[in-house]
Amino acid sequence: MATPAFIVRLMQHKGLSSTACAKLGPEDAEAYRFAQDLRQASIEGRLLAVWTHPANELAGMGKTVNGKFRVAVQAAIAKALGLITGSSDYLFLHQRGAIAMEFKAKDGSLTQGQRDFREWCNACGVPFHVVRSRTEAMDVLRNAGVLVEERGW
Repeated sequence: MATPAFIVRLMQHKGLSSTACAKLGPEDAEAYRFAQDLRQASIEGRLLAVWTHPANELAGMGKTVNGKFRVAVQAAIAKALGLITGSSDYLFLHQRGAIAMEFKAKDGSLTQGQRDFREWCNACGVPFHVVRSRTEAMDVLRNAGVLVEERGW
């Protein structure tokens, strides 16, 4: 069965330029490879979940101008509309619930905002996982039953 057109449109990604890839730190580079894996699994119909990467990095964007901290208008609007500092890197919604997943470098630790978000997830019964590799992240999805080896559309 053919992949639905809406999935193809949603999963379109032209890739990062070599300049942009060179600027990725270890955590972001691994998360980028994970996102590529998610796109492929979604297109193949093997990921039985809706997923997204909330642009939570935008919540902390700003710069100091004349001694005052300024936040970009778009970031301020996003926060006003509900963007939460500390929300996980990936959110998965599936038929039986949800999964929150935070990528961290090998020696990285959660910020206070991320710890607060984890506690919120725990209080609501939403599984929250800290992962340090795309392999570990894919295993979380397999163990939750939302990533299968074969399915297809």
